[in-house]
Amino acid sequence: MAHGEKRGYDKQARKWRYRGRYKLPNGKWGSVSRDENGQPFYSERAAERYAHGLEVDVRRKQFINPRDGKITVAEWAEKWLASIDVGPLSEKEYRLRLKNQILPEWGDVAVGDLSPTAILIWEKDLRRRLSKNYADGVMSVFRTMLDDAVTEKLRGDNPVATRKSGRRGKYQPKPKDEKVIATPRQALLIARNALEMRGLNEYAIVLASAYTGLRIGELAGVHRDQLELKDNGQGARLHSVQQSQYVDGEFTEIGNKYDSGRGLILPPFLAGLLQELMGSRPGSEWVFTAPKGGRLLRGGEWYAETWRPIVCGRAPRGVVRGAKARVGVRPVLGVEGLTPHGLRHSHKVWLDEGNHPRVAVEARMGHVLQGVEGTYSHVTLAMELAIAEHLQRLWEGSLRVVVDRREFGPYPPFKAPRVKRSPIRLPSPD
Repeated sequence: MAHGEKRGYDKQARKWRYRGRYKLPNGKWGSVSRDENGQPFYSERAAERYAHGLEVDVRRKQFINPRDGKITVAEWAEKWLASIDVGPLSEKEYRLRLKNQILPEWGDVAVGDLSPTAILIWEKDLRRRLSKNYADGVMSVFRTMLDDAVTEKLRGDNPVATRKSGRRGKYQPKPKDEKVIATPRQALLIARNALEMRGLNEYAIVLASAYTGLRIGELAGVHRDQLELKDNGQGARLHSVQQSQYVDGEFTEIGNKYDSGRGLILPPFLAGLLQELMGSRPGSEWVFTAPKGGRLLRGGEWYAETWRPIVCGRAPRGVVRGAKARVGVRPVLGVEGLTPHGLRHSHKVWLDEGNHPRVAVEARMGHVLQGVEGTYSHVTLAMELAIAEHLQRLWEGSLRVVVDRREFGPYPPFKAPRVKRSPIRLPSPD
């Protein structure tokens, strides 16, 4: 039974100190000398009451041993990372967020000592320094890691606020969805810019992204033998079962995001375009390749040197300082800020506008339909063929010449290419 014991005399407070004794879940005796606020017990009765509360928690199976909360955030992060089961890219991102943001601030702090107020102050500074999306990602990792700490009974609550139970501070309206999407006509114009700049491969990958909804990494991972371009009444199909990504500095193939491998029916125009693309590079293992036929890479340089110009345009240029001449492309109006992932969003909008069954739309996007609707709804071949017919009509409509509005803006201003200059070496004194 819980009780109090005299421990020693506190000269500074000029009082006797006490500790509480209570039975642990394993039957052994535990002891506690301070309350949850870190204050010592100066009476036997106070120590006994606190120990009795811990025994009640033991009986209710809600007991959290204060000693377990002494593990530091860095020590818990190491154990937590070893326990999670996520894709290699997600794990890499978690490790970077911990290394660069969370552990420098909280690594040496005991999990049980984390203060919600201190974390809110830190979060406020974090959001001042970083972009919203990145700050959201950092806080999501911290919150998830401490959710699991609560499950492990390292502490009783999660100090990272979810802001669901109430709101503090000034009102912030929910931001509008600012995702830029393209119409079928705008997707065609972007693809034509890509054809002008980089040739058939870039033209095809823009249209494949817009008319399949696949992510760029998933398109980069499509092999030739994963295409069935002859329509035998079941529709031409592209089978997406992996994506190409960099993992630990090596180019490799991993499963699709959320394990969303799927076969997608293609509109006839896209099946013909992919057949032409493969015929132009008969020796390639992959459908979409680098300009010289190697493996398709999509990094920071591609976004800056290829994607941005095909959307936002680039000025024509003659031979300058040894750099080759290049053709100019004009920006497509109305899609300023469009990202490659925006084509996936555009595809979803086109399907919604076609009033296709939700189960077929979500399946094509690689999503699982939740709830009763997901349990009892099923995708049929008729639904898939209707989607292909709808997409073919959108394509044919995008080819109609537009004469009553501007579709392209003027060329952006010319910027001279940078030239690396060798450092000037002064002659050494004699």
